[in-house]
Amino acid sequence: MTALELTLTQIILGAVAAVACRLPVRREVLFASSRDRQLGPQLAAISAALTAADPSLPQRKQLAPYGYGFAAKVAYLLHLIGATWSLQRARVTVIDNAWLPAHVTTPRAECSVIQVWHAEGAYKRFGHAARGASSGADGALRELIHSGYSDALVSSESVRPAYAEAFHMPLDRVHAVGPLRGAWLADPATVSSRKSALLARYPDLSGKRVLLYAPTFRGRGAQRETQLTISPEAIAAALPSDWIVAIKAHPLVPIAAQTTRTQPTGAESTSDRCVTLDAAAPVDELFPIADALFTDYSSSIFLWSLLERPLLLAVADAEEYAQDPGLFLDPRSSESIGIRVKSAQEVVAALTAVEPSAAAEQARWRAFSERYLGPRDALADGPQRAAAMILERLDAQRTNAA
Repeated sequence: MTALELTLTQIILGAVAAVACRLPVRREVLFASSRDRQLGPQLAAISAALTAADPSLPQRKQLAPYGYGFAAKVAYLLHLIGATWSLQRARVTVIDNAWLPAHVTTPRAECSVIQVWHAEGAYKRFGHAARGASSGADGALRELIHSGYSDALVSSESVRPAYAEAFHMPLDRVHAVGPLRGAWLADPATVSSRKSALLARYPDLSGKRVLLYAPTFRGRGAQRETQLTISPEAIAAALPSDWIVAIKAHPLVPIAAQTTRTQPTGAESTSDRCVTLDAAAPVDELFPIADALFTDYSSSIFLWSLLERPLLLAVADAEEYAQDPGLFLDPRSSESIGIRVKSAQEVVAALTAVEPSAAAEQARWRAFSERYLGPRDALADGPQRAAAMILERLDAQRTNAA
């Protein structure tokens, strides 16, 4: 965001906030995001938990992805006007990403803005914790980004300092509630049931061992791109015939390989050995069909660790990546999990050499998942704990305002 864009946005949204502040605060929860036009997994889980706890509680939504180009920016600004009005009227607002109304206007004293982020654990650095050129990626918004939060909810005690640094928040306002998504991955019966449903959707994968090829992206905004140089086709061609590669692109960045025909199941195939899955589906919802995961710097590894299945990491540039944007978890450290690979041949060698994990290795994976997701016996209650905290904020603020 340029300095001029920021100034104009502050003037317009500031005027909207000034008018909205003259009206009473409503006992309601606002769910807001700049990531998508529907609730992301974390927000959806909290919304469902709140509905179960208090069916009469009003819930509103302000959801729209940021746009690039003049027309898209104007449309987004119009959305922000309504979003700012909603922010100033709602007792509690829950967000899963940076969100301009909370940063460029001042939320009312009797209101809470709770950041739940859109990933579990803490892998690569972001926000105020970013290093190198990435630390200036927010331009004129740099000093304001991630301001305005009253609380942040994270997956475990061990990641609280990372989020406090990223959000410039006091540590005591960052609360460990457990994962807000994916806890079902620790339940073999649920995983098995979901696998059956996925195979019905993607029958090409039936009877195959599946490598889920799911890279994240580099860069910001319109410059986002996937930088994996190990192609899924090269891996598929080198794997034994009982393996198939299932490609899951990040929702924001397509993978350049590409398809020649569309399957009636909704999958696309580049060959008999490579299938492209729905990019819009959260990657963890596809985990049950995967016998192994291939990725790079994706926070999906934390939920994947619950399955204790092979993990392959394309992190050859880890030294450079540690400088920009930086890493909370270094994949080269003994604290990490997974096998680092640099070529299709190394991917194949790692997969064909994998044997059932020894007890010591399983214990290491279990310790990893508990470090980043919290105690295994408390995994399933994350959304309920988040909902309970939100209800406390609603009632406390109502009492204070009375």
